[in-house]
Amino acid sequence: MGPRDGEGIPDDLIDFDNGRMQSWGHRCAALEGELGVKVGCSVYANRPLVCREFQAGSADCLMVRRKFGFGEADRR
Repeated sequence: MGPRDGEGIPDDLIDFDNGRMQSWGHRCAALEGELGVKVGCSVYANRPLVCREFQAGSADCLMVRRKFGFGEADRR
């Protein structure tokens, strides 16, 4: 997380020792919903820079989806 990242994010969602968002397994602690179905970020307005720069549908996104066994996202 960069400078000022984390402002407005509850402390229990931040891994202060490693300077990143807390994760539960392979999942960000701020992610709500069911993976592969519908998810959302509980801290979207205050999300860190790394999250703001990650684009849904990008090559990186598709790589992560494949890694976890999801097909391409439905683009409605």
